[in-house]
Amino acid sequence: MHIRVKQQSDCVIAHIFGELDHHCADQVKDELDSLIRRFNDINLVLDLKNLSFMDSSGLGVILGRYKKLKAKGGKMYIKNATPQIEKVFHVSGIYQIIKKIK
Repeated sequence: MHIRVKQQSDCVIAHIFGELDHHCADQVKDELDSLIRRFNDINLVLDLKNLSFMDSSGLGVILGRYKKLKAKGGKMYIKNATPQIEKVFHVSGIYQIIKKIK
């Protein structure tokens, strides 16, 4: 699992590769927290095109970073979720909290 970060004028895009599960949840949390600290009031886009698996630990990481970012005045968006990840997001109701973009 790894994250590649790309900064654009109005947002920071975090491309997440591999699996986001209990084995790497702390690593992802730490990397996203670092981005949130480095860029105040950012729009953070999680590009999940290359995320092959996610469990409830991954949902917890995403929701926790969403709350942290929102408290600092930023926004989070989800992009390119695979069909399997889409299903997890719909069942969990995450799209009622975090906006999906194209």
